[in-house]
Amino acid sequence: MTRRQLYAVAACVLLAGASSAPSAAPAGPDFAALGDEIVHLVRSELFDPSRAARWAQANTGYAAAVQNAADFVRETRRRLAQLHVSHTAYYTPDDPGYYDLLSIFEPVLHKNPETESLGAGLVAADGGWFVARVFTGGPGEAAGLRRGDRLVSLDGAPFEPRSLRDKAGQPVRLKVESRPGDIRDLTITPRRVNPRKEWIEAQRNGTRIVDAGGKRIAYAPLWSCAGEDFQGLLRDALFDQLQEAQALVLDLRGGWGGCDPTLVSLFDPAVPDLTRTERDGKVVAGVSAWRKPVVVLIDGGTRSGKEVVAWALQRHRRARLVGEKTAGAVVAGRPFLLSDGSLLFLAVQDIRVDGERLEGVGATPDVKIPPDLPYAEGRDPQLEKALELAARPEALP
Repeated sequence: MTRRQLYAVAACVLLAGASSAPSAAPAGPDFAALGDEIVHLVRSELFDPSRAARWAQANTGYAAAVQNAADFVRETRRRLAQLHVSHTAYYTPDDPGYYDLLSIFEPVLHKNPETESLGAGLVAADGGWFVARVFTGGPGEAAGLRRGDRLVSLDGAPFEPRSLRDKAGQPVRLKVESRPGDIRDLTITPRRVNPRKEWIEAQRNGTRIVDAGGKRIAYAPLWSCAGEDFQGLLRDALFDQLQEAQALVLDLRGGWGGCDPTLVSLFDPAVPDLTRTERDGKVVAGVSAWRKPVVVLIDGGTRSGKEVVAWALQRHRRARLVGEKTAGAVVAGRPFLLSDGSLLFLAVQDIRVDGERLEGVGATPDVKIPPDLPYAEGRDPQLEKALELAARPEALP
């Protein structure tokens, strides 16, 4: 993948829960110098030069009086929020999104992205960490982790994502709250992974055909769309293991974006199918596009490139959207590795889609269903509704 392609996939990368309370930055940096580094990058790289100049002037020297790492993280994030643009955030090695970005941009950043994982997508909500997605085939699924569980403690200490550090390969005691006051004890063995490889595995293992209302419905989850592998996996599945299904539910909720707009062509009925006849008379029929009904799952964690795909499929009446309004985070972002090893993620290009600006706007579902995530006890009302509608396409609005 080229450097240009890597920057382009960042048009969809803002981790669900990234706006949560700040975690501790690495100890010992020169906070004033690090703050100056961030101000310089905003001034020179933000896509809107006038906005960048005003922000830089107002925030020059902002970290001069900062005395500790937690205050630096908090103050940096507060000031970056004043830019009022997506794909602009500060990450430290204590943040899950830090390793995700290292993974997405590994060929550019040249830094090992491996980190400890429970095999689940986590979001910060209501003062705690909740399971938004259990990755099929991962340690979380094996241990009995469920969607909506709140992670209370790990080996007796309050849970934070950094609690997993150095725990890979060894069983740990995890307390989870399935309902308010209902605590379960799980034994789980975290694994050390490259996040991008984990997302590929989760997509491959989670893609399947399910029975809904007597119909065979294909289900394809994309936790990330940042790179050619994810689109390739979807394309291969549509025209192989899923081809006998009668409709498709495409799950674009949460995670990271980065979808290339050409993903829409997988569902374009104008793309012709080709039938090839070999010299020996063998006939090979090729399918170029999925022409059956499509339901796309979206939520507030559906960002950037995923939003572009959902919006386009809806606009051209190729799919109906179910869930919640998307994030409205449609610019292109690029990570900058700072001198202390932390990351500044910065919006470096504005994006318009067919001449329309989706930043701050997003895509609106045809059928609105709240996620009901905290304490869901494994249930997924958005997915249930999507499968129901996919089985009865005549009921789609």
